[in-house]
Amino acid sequence: MSIKGISKAECPSCGFKFDADFWTVVHGDQDPALKEAIISGEFDLLMCPGCSGLFPCEETFIYTSPEKELLVFVMPAEYGKEREKWLEKMRLDFETLKGSFLKEGLTASEPLYYFGAGMLSELLLRDRDMEEETDVMEFMAGERGFRNAKILPGFARLHDLPFSLPYAGCPCRDHALEAARAITASNDALARVKNLVGILEELKTQELPFIKK
Repeated sequence: MSIKGISKAECPSCGFKFDADFWTVVHGDQDPALKEAIISGEFDLLMCPGCSGLFPCEETFIYTSPEKELLVFVMPAEYGKEREKWLEKMRLDFETLKGSFLKEGLTASEPLYYFGAGMLSELLLRDRDMEEETDVMEFMAGERGFRNAKILPGFARLHDLPFSLPYAGCPCRDHALEAARAITASNDALARVKNLVGILEELKTQELPFIKK
């Protein structure tokens, strides 16, 4: 489950000071409501107990999603004024916490570092768009008797691909290319499937190193 902490807050309208709950770790796979709050921009909003006014108040938090291979350290936007200082601190924190992230199934590679939850919101919105296109592609693949294999999420993001790959017969380069071409021939609006066709055409072997085993 996601983890909360307590921090001091001061209302910019009435000056009331109070202890506020802040999320310090958000598990996006387990807490869809918190994920949605980040996307909508409501995640950092506090309500003042004195005047009932709403105001934004940023604190550093970690966002994790093993399913989507996401580990993000999110710092207040104003920290960007001393970018290198805070990046160094977050990298040291990551080294300290790396073991616990590995236990959660997250990669040992360096996480993403963002200044402001708005940057994470943009990433999650893009992921949602990729998921929607993936759903359409998988539906079309099923109608044609194709199967689907999951693409490694990090690879999909880097190359702007759907999160899965269709294939006819077995998951290899030629069978995947056959299926992807058939789907784009039926629906040329699926831009990420077109990108997938390009990746497959450039592949020199039958093995697909970017799919989940």
